[in-house]
Amino acid sequence: MEAPTWTRRRRLVLWPRGMTLETMKKLPLGGVDRRAMVPALAERGPSVAREQLARERARITSAGLSIPKDVAVLILGGSNGITRGLAVQLLFGDRASVFGVHLDSEKMQIGPHHVAAITEAATAEGLTARFFNDDATKPATIEAVIEAIKSAGFRAVHLVNGIAAGATKRYKEHGPTQVKELDVAFDLVLQVPDFAHAESIRKLGLVDVEVATDVDIERTNKFMGTSSLLWAEPLAAAGLLVRGESIVAFCDYDYPADDPVYAMGPLAGAKKLQRETMTQIRERFGAATARLCYPAVATTALGAIPGGLLMYGLTGQILAERGELKDIVGLSREAVAIFSSGWSGADVRLDDAYQATLPEFYRRRDALQPGDVPAAFSKLTSPG
Repeated sequence: MEAPTWTRRRRLVLWPRGMTLETMKKLPLGGVDRRAMVPALAERGPSVAREQLARERARITSAGLSIPKDVAVLILGGSNGITRGLAVQLLFGDRASVFGVHLDSEKMQIGPHHVAAITEAATAEGLTARFFNDDATKPATIEAVIEAIKSAGFRAVHLVNGIAAGATKRYKEHGPTQVKELDVAFDLVLQVPDFAHAESIRKLGLVDVEVATDVDIERTNKFMGTSSLLWAEPLAAAGLLVRGESIVAFCDYDYPADDPVYAMGPLAGAKKLQRETMTQIRERFGAATARLCYPAVATTALGAIPGGLLMYGLTGQILAERGELKDIVGLSREAVAIFSSGWSGADVRLDDAYQATLPEFYRRRDALQPGDVPAAFSKLTSPG
């Protein structure tokens, strides 16, 4: 039996309009029972990953790219979430060559099973798909990947940075706070929030947002702030980052300026650093650069971001009502526009419709009461 996401703290908080909300503790992956998850991943992970890939491949179509055969796309990520979607689109939609660097536990995470399924299917199609399960910020990892790319005969690379390893906390000057959040059960094997079943959307409450330590800040800056430059320099030195041809992009979330988590902590600082390093890459190495701006998506990461499940749930509901909700398959097909001959060099805004929901999101978020759950998310749940 799955453990609940929430740990009772014996206190209640009065929210606007006289609403009383319980303060709860948010646990990763919806608080799944890890003793059940490990054997489930070992037993069902390979088949579940293959089945999901097969469903996605049935929907994927070419985005009309013409990436030369001697050019590869290097993805920092690629085992899960948005970057996995990019890898699948590039490989099976547009027949590109993909190298990926991810960091997953072989026993505890679905990523290695996704990678195995992708690699198996790509090999059967005569495509190049090679993944490295290692820390993408280690010099030894970078050296090994560059050597593999060169040994495989590739002349140039495009780089997409999707590293997500930051502290979802606040800077000391802002202090701790609380945000409204949902308790949603996660799929035991796929490790994503299960919005498809109404009974999985269990409760509305408040969760704490803590203050980041110096170690939190340093680590977030390393992984999500300067990691693009960490790769660009040796890639350029190896002749693989080609002036006037290579493209360097990173997966970005364009958060509201007053977001209590993203805008007031290490995630904001890291994203500013990332944007600054992209300017350096453009000026020093002559690579075109872009932000791939995504909306909130129902991925594993929402289990770690305070307020993230509610943000996705309500904006997803509004987008669905407007006929504008897109999943990772649809978003990934649009994201690879940076590799098309007609790309203008501008950021790829995959979040325009999402950004347009925010005024309505805030209205609904502030009015949402515990008794409204799960009916408030009816467009995301499957009948029956």
